[in-house]
Amino acid sequence: MPSEAHPTSQLQPQHRAVPAPDSWRGLVVAIAIFVLVGISVARIVSTYHVFSQTTDEPDHVAPGMEWLQWGTYTFEPLHPPLARVAVALGPYLSGLRLKDHRNFWIEGNELLLARGQYLHNLALARVGILPFFLLATFLVWYWARKRYGDGPALVATFLFTTSPVVLAHAGVATTDMPVTALLTAAFMAYIKPLERPSYARSAVFAAAAALSIISKFSALVFLPACGFTLLLTRWLMRHPTKGNAVASRGTPWGRMIALAALVMFLVVWAGYRFSVSSATPPSQRPHYTIDQLVGKSGTLHNLAYAAAEYPFIPAPGFFQGMAKIRFKESTGHKSYLLGEVRQRGWWYFFPVALGVKSTIPFLILAIIGSVYLVRSAWAGHETWITLAPLVAALTIFLVVLPSHINIGVRHILPMFPLLAIVAGVGACRFWEGAKPKYAGPVIILALLAWQLVSSIRAHPDYLAYFNEFAGQHPENILLDSDLDWGQDLLRLSAALQQRRIDQVSIGYFGSSKMDLSKFGLPPFRELQPHQPATGWIAISLWQLKVGGLGLPDDSFSWLEAYQPVGLVGRSIRLYYIAEPDHGEKEHPALESSGAR
Repeated sequence: MPSEAHPTSQLQPQHRAVPAPDSWRGLVVAIAIFVLVGISVARIVSTYHVFSQTTDEPDHVAPGMEWLQWGTYTFEPLHPPLARVAVALGPYLSGLRLKDHRNFWIEGNELLLARGQYLHNLALARVGILPFFLLATFLVWYWARKRYGDGPALVATFLFTTSPVVLAHAGVATTDMPVTALLTAAFMAYIKPLERPSYARSAVFAAAAALSIISKFSALVFLPACGFTLLLTRWLMRHPTKGNAVASRGTPWGRMIALAALVMFLVVWAGYRFSVSSATPPSQRPHYTIDQLVGKSGTLHNLAYAAAEYPFIPAPGFFQGMAKIRFKESTGHKSYLLGEVRQRGWWYFFPVALGVKSTIPFLILAIIGSVYLVRSAWAGHETWITLAPLVAALTIFLVVLPSHINIGVRHILPMFPLLAIVAGVGACRFWEGAKPKYAGPVIILALLAWQLVSSIRAHPDYLAYFNEFAGQHPENILLDSDLDWGQDLLRLSAALQQRRIDQVSIGYFGSSKMDLSKFGLPPFRELQPHQPATGWIAISLWQLKVGGLGLPDDSFSWLEAYQPVGLVGRSIRLYYIAEPDHGEKEHPALESSGAR
């Protein structure tokens, strides 16, 4: 630095009027970051009025509204409350309220349709996810800048904010972006007390971890797994000096862990509004298990009943939710991959999903960054802290392989901030180290341009984005929340109106208890399994390929014998099947354009 080379420069303040090159570089990077964030937010918000509700959104809005309106959380405990409260907050502040149907699907749909302002209400719910996207983006930039420098931070932020998968789930009112942001915060906070232990750092980590847990239960798997692998990496790579060993022995780890456990418990309990319940309510008397153990009467019987019915269990919804998750994982979920339908999934589902749903430049740069980090670590040039994003991302990837719930790449969305950081490191290292000297900048700029073009071409269909590996028919690879999540109903309504279609048969994959008559469709009837129809037919790709939940896989496969007239959005096929002895071209709507 100039001030170190020339100490006397401190006596000449007039020479400091011109900002140092590092200051200019920092200013340019800061402006670039703000531009990237602003553009990505505009892109996300612009999708709010394009897509109808996805299958899960009413399911999240109604329980969040229950938490806000009634102070309870009983509708549906499969997901914890934090993300749901976030998506219900906008509708709640606008004056919307539950009507006590006690069915969260009906309530969720009615909240979105309330006052005849469907798109407005849906946007209010979706905007609740935007703060989590901003938090995740900030953490990507901050983590990369603190550990690797301005260059990797800028590239990492660019890759994260232009990734179609990230933009897709930042634009829908679900739980995936909140857990992504909060898990990233928890991983960062976890490193701090390991690097320099303190009570404050332990408490911050515990709070971040607890918030991620009450945003989505998958954090209960990712946190301990990543915590263990990061701790193992630290142990394998540490080179303690005598002074460090003494400091480590003097660290009050027991008290710090106890403090972290207390903070985590209180934050989780607060997420459930400090609710308590008994092991069994009085309404379920007689309690046969107690009767068998201590008899049907007497003092001991009365004490056992009183103990069982006393409200001493904190956050009962938390334990109910974990029980439902365990049951769902054990039974599996109807899933689709590479033209096959299974109930209990495939070990290779997420490798395939990551391979076709990420942009190819993102994957290439992440691989380059991984190679550089591992090689540097092997040579002793890296600490365990610089390897942390890669270790955490790989851990998440390995942990999900045995999962029996294979319904979308969104379940590994927490990998994307971590991989963006690794990719940012890879881009800058390759830029500086490739031979010949000009090759690095040329290749990296080409990859970043490819990333940008891919992202722009995906707009606004980020949810249905597939990279070049998927070819022209991604429906032969993945469905569900990776392609058909019920998001194109508004587009279907517009396409049918444009073609002046006055009657249609529909096989739509969307939210339970959804009233399709509220979405501007012409008179319609719902397709029935194994019952061929004629005339105009609109069918979701999920229904076509999978048959729907609770239906045989081939319920609508008879349609595959016909050529579709068009594709509405990315997820609904439109067919015209003529009556016997009639030609297809007799219907004037066949001459209209705009089915897409």
